[in-house]
Amino acid sequence: PEMKANWLAAERKEALAKFAPSGFKKTAMVLMGEPSDAYKAKIQGLILADKKAKAEAAAKKKAMEEERKKQVEERRKKAEEARKGAKKKNDGEEGEPAEEKEEAPKEEEKAEEIVVELTEEEKGMWRKPCGQPDVADSILAKAYANFSLPTREEGFDDVVFVWQGEAEASRLLKDWIFQKKLTQRVEDLKPGESFKAALAEWSKTMQAWRKLQGEWKDPNRRKALLAKRAEAKKKAAEEKGEEAPAEEKMDIDMEDLDVFAVEDVTDVGNGEPLFANFAYEDWSLLTVRYELHLLLHSFKKDLADPDRPSFMEKDLAFYYNKYFK
Repeated sequence: PEMKANWLAAERKEALAKFAPSGFKKTAMVLMGEPSDAYKAKIQGLILADKKAKAEAAAKKKAMEEERKKQVEERRKKAEEARKGAKKKNDGEEGEPAEEKEEAPKEEEKAEEIVVELTEEEKGMWRKPCGQPDVADSILAKAYANFSLPTREEGFDDVVFVWQGEAEASRLLKDWIFQKKLTQRVEDLKPGESFKAALAEWSKTMQAWRKLQGEWKDPNRRKALLAKRAEAKKKAAEEKGEEAPAEEKMDIDMEDLDVFAVEDVTDVGNGEPLFANFAYEDWSLLTVRYELHLLLHSFKKDLADPDRPSFMEKDLAFYYNKYFK
């Protein structure tokens, strides 16, 4: 929480308010960009120390395992000798008692010094690796777009840029936020009212088209549709003061029809809907295509961020569930 608060102007002001009546000098230290050589050396020293500690622990564990195996083998040998001696005694064989071998005092083995070196990749590190991120991904996703650098206007007496100047630090933050926007999902995005209205209108349109398809496939209802179409044309001509055009039968080959040239999908020119012969799969593809179209336009409108006009393919399922589930 403290790391996130350091990046947000509102939370910095809230923290500074606690020191308002005091005589403390409030200074913001900004460490961004490439650090100093002294800092790099310190970090590499910590990385090397951690690496050496892990190597020593591994060597110690290995030595203890070897010692354990050695002791197990010694106990096995002693047990085997005792078994053989007991067998001879039971068989009536008298032999000279085995001389107890005096164990030579063990010489303390000098532990070999563990030598470790940094790899080229580790030499280029400016930050000591840790198991946990400074800010949880779920928290970062909701806050990073509002990250900003501290200013005197927030209540600081001084703002010190330790590694890079203010201009360079501002550029680095702006570039980082922009790159983050290209890959980070917007967890708290909610569908807007325009999306809901468009989706409701699409649902009504689909119902009307499916109904029209059913009517066209029924010979009796098709005649009624064509009669209604002719009556509508006659009425439109009368309103314009023109003579109603004679109804001509048009033979249209739907296989050769240029669908992009059709002005009205409910009537390709002879009263037949463009979707008259649609099967279940065709309706499904049409639905998916419109939903993706609506999703892309609604995302851009609802987010209202010029840096994020769209999203990556990997996040399609996430946003689809946000809008349509």
